[in-house]
Formats: sequence, structure tokens, C-alpha cells
Amino acid sequence: MSADLADLQRRLEVLEAESALHRLRNRFHEYVNTDRWDEIGGLFAPDAELDYSYLGAASGRAAITEFFAAIPRLLPAGPGQEAGKPFVRQFIHGHDVAIDGDTATGTSFLFATPIYHGQSFVLAGRFADTYTRVAGAWLFARVALEIYYSVPVSEGWAGPDRHRMSL
Repeated sequence: MSADLADLQRRLEVLEAESALHRLRNRFHEYVNTDRWDEIGGLFAPDAELDYSYLGAASGRAAITEFFAAIPRLLPAGPGQEAGKPFVRQFIHGHDVAIDGDTATGTSFLFATPIYHGQSFVLAGRFADTYTRVAGAWLFARVALEIYYSVPVSEGWAGPDRHRMSL
């Protein structure tokens, strides 16, 4: 019976870790969608890495915090938007994780609808994450975003120039 209980405990720990990682990934996008840019860095480990493809990269929690805190300055507000509050709405789906003790990996897909220089844009991509558990809390150790396209809605993504945003 003790082997069965040990197996059940292990399976429960995996389920709890998966749930915590789903909450972590969702919290990231909640912070983006509610203009809490300066709080995003707290979701990362102190030595974390961020790779946003051609949009930029950062190493370490402090640099990642600054990367996201700078977005309201770098991504101008569109017409009718409050200054310092860019319109970015992100929708995440297909979040899959694999747990290995105090580390884990995950992938998810991003669909985003920002306003960029007064134009409605659409951005699609794939996140590849590595997570670490620090003092019982799951944090991002590495986030890499592969951007499939970032284009004005009016032009679409059928042409060869599929990367039209920059920070």
C-alpha cells in the first residue's frame, strides 16, 4: 500500500506543479493586459533569460523588469488611448508543460492584438519556456518567443514581410 500512496503523492505533486505553471503563464498575460508592466519582472528568477526575437532580449530579473517597464515608453499609445498605456491584449492557448523535479519546460501559443503607431496589429507566435522552483514558488527561468508574424490587420500576413513591429 505504501508504494501506491507514494505514487499517488508523486502524481499529485506533478498536477499541483502543472497548475502552478499554468497560473504563472496566465498571470504574465494578465499583467500585460492590465498595464501592469512593472510587475512582470517579479515572475522571473533572478538569473532568468528573455528572448523576444527581433523585439529584444534581456538577462537577469532587473533587466527583464526594465524591458517590460519600458514598453509604455517604447510602444506609443494610439488615438483615444491614455498616455503611457499602450493597447496590448494577449491571448494564450495550448499551454503544455513537462515537470522534472524543481525544473520544467513549457510551450504555448500567443495571439496578440496591439495598437502600434495608431494601427491595429495582429501578432502570432510561440513561447518556449523553462521554469524553476525557487523557495517553493515557480518562476520563469527562460522565456523565448518565436514570432510567426506581426503585421497591420489591414495588410494581413500573406506577404513575405511578416515582421513589421519593433520596440
